[in-house]
Amino acid sequence: MKSNPVYKMELMVSSRSIRTAMILFAFNGILALAALFNMYSVIAQVKISAEIQYSRFLDLYLFIAGIEFLLLMFIMPAITSSSISGERERQTLDLLLVTNTGAVKLVLGKLLESFGFLALLVMCSLPMLSLVLITGGATFGQVMVSVAFLLLTALAALSVGLLCSSLFQRTVTATVMSYLSVFALGIVTLLPLWHDVKRIGDLYDAMNIVGGQLHTIEYTPISFTINPALGLFSLLAAQTQMFSSMLWQFSYSLANTYAYLPFDHFLYCNMAFLGAASVLLTALAALNLHVRKPKAPKGSKRA
Repeated sequence: MKSNPVYKMELMVSSRSIRTAMILFAFNGILALAALFNMYSVIAQVKISAEIQYSRFLDLYLFIAGIEFLLLMFIMPAITSSSISGERERQTLDLLLVTNTGAVKLVLGKLLESFGFLALLVMCSLPMLSLVLITGGATFGQVMVSVAFLLLTALAALSVGLLCSSLFQRTVTATVMSYLSVFALGIVTLLPLWHDVKRIGDLYDAMNIVGGQLHTIEYTPISFTINPALGLFSLLAAQTQMFSSMLWQFSYSLANTYAYLPFDHFLYCNMAFLGAASVLLTALAALNLHVRKPKAPKGSKRA
C-alpha cells in the first residue's frame, strides 16, 4: 500500500484523531467490564459453594464473543459511511478522481485504512477472549479462528458502509442507509432458515430408519452460509458444544440433530461467503465512482 496516497493520508489522519482513541477506549472498556463482572460472579460463587464452576469461564467466552460481534456491527458501518460522501461534502472527491489516484485506489485506500482500525480493535480485545484459555475451555487456535471470523464479519459491514457512501451524496443519508442495509441483510439472510431446518429434519429422519447407521448430516444450509449471526452460532457451537439443551426451546429438528451437524463446516462456508461479499461490495463501490466520473469544467474545451 506504499503506492496508495489515499491510504497513507487516511492512516495519518486517523492515527492523530482523538476519535480513534475514544472508540478504542469505549470498545475495550465495555468488554473489560463484562469480563470483570463475570470473574467477580465466579469468585462470589466460590465463596458460597467452595468450588469453582469452570463452565462459567466458557460462558464468559460466549458472552464476550457475542458482545464483540454486536459492537462491531454497530461501529463498522458508521466508519466507512462517511468515507466517500465526506469527500463530496468537502468538495474534494472530484479532485481525487481526476488525479492519478483513480476510483479503485480511492476505494481501496479508504477500505484498508478502516480495516486497519478494525484489526486494531479486534486484536486489542484478544486478552478478554483469551481468558477462556485459563481453564482450557478452548484452544488458542480456536480463539484465533474467532478473531478471523470477527474480522471478516466486520469487513463485510465496512464494505456495506463504503458502498452506501459511494451511492449517496450526504454522510447522514449514507450512515442511515448503511445501518438499514446491515439490518435488512441480517433479516433477509435468515429467511432460508425455515427451509434449511426442515431439510435437516428430513435428512435425519431418512438416516434414522430401522437398522440405519447415524452419521454426520452432509448438508450445507443456505442460511448458515450467508447469515453472520448464524455464522457466529456455528463458531460457538463447533468450539463449545453448549447449545444442545438451549435449542430444544426453539427448534426440535436442530436440537435433535445437533450432534450430527458439522458446525465447523458451516463456519468456514460462512467465512468464505463474507470474504466474497466484501470483495463484491468493494468492487461495486469502485465501479459506481468510475461510472460517475466528474465532468470537465465549462470552458475547458480543446482548441
